Amino acid sequence: MADLTTFVTALEAAQNGAKYNPDIQAAAKKVNTDDFKKAYAAAEAMGAKDTISDEAQSTALVNAFEFAALLVKELEAAPTNDEKLDLYAHFKIGKREEVPKPGMFDMVKKAMFNHWSKYKDELDAQKAQATYVKLVVGLIAKYGLRD
Repeated sequence: MADLTTFVTALEAAQNGAKYNPDIQAAAKKVNTDDFKKAYAAAEAMGAKDTISDEAQSTALVNAFEFAALLVKELEAAPTNDEKLDLYAHFKIGKREEVPKPGMFDMVKKAMFNHWSKYKDELDAQKAQATYVKLVVGLIAKYGLRD
């Protein structure tokens, strides 16, 4: 399991109103930290199409995913294009959103579509949410968070 210490520290700082903007703080307040840790551990151990049956853990994972989607904007430096593509693909799958096929001359959207389509049939939404959080945890370790 990836080390969640920095992520949980940021989560608790946002929950306490000590850091970050009101949107991030509001998202953080929805996360039950203990249930999230259990859900994250369960998601790490499950297969790509398995699901978390515990409702509290499932809710905590969704809320942590939403928090992570906001927190990633607070990185000290911008992620690489490949890192952004990974985030995009897992975010879309985690939200159960389809990505329309772009025109053949739109190279940026084509890269986004291709990256999403690589995972769309392999991952359940919960696994994608947990993987998204894991990606954000890795990016926090790599780039740090703004104060």
